Amino acid sequence: MSKPLRFISLTPDQQRIVNNAYQYGEKRALRRRAHAILLSHKGHTINQIRDILGVKRDTVSTWLSQWEADGIDGLQDKPRDGRPNLLNDGEIALLQQLVEDHPHQLPVLHAKFQEKTGKVVSRDTLRRALKKTVTVVNVFATR
Repeated sequence: MSKPLRFISLTPDQQRIVNNAYQYGEKRALRRRAHAILLSHKGHTINQIRDILGVKRDTVSTWLSQWEADGIDGLQDKPRDGRPNLLNDGEIALLQQLVEDHPHQLPVLHAKFQEKTGKVVSRDTLRRALKKTVTVVNVFATR
């Protein structure tokens, strides 16, 4: 005996929201998931949606379940954990202080940072940390 067919029914407001996500969604993944919901609403089966979008059947089923559980929020990408920061808050504060003492001198900054913390990090790591934390100072300002 086969499983009953599964379709999503959308209210006019939901259709507008999903169609907006499909047409103007910032991320491609959101647009694909919204497309799947719209196709289901139009009467396409999970297998047909799978063939149209070129994904696995379980993927389509998951998207439909996420829509049913959480609406449009269920179609958004979930936050992901990235790599942990190499520098803690105290080291970032030290880095900011060193920049004030040695502006525009990354090699000196790198050496002083390693000397004070005992932590070996690359210059690129320090440069990335600085880009995230240090406010830009106008170097052309008159003194």
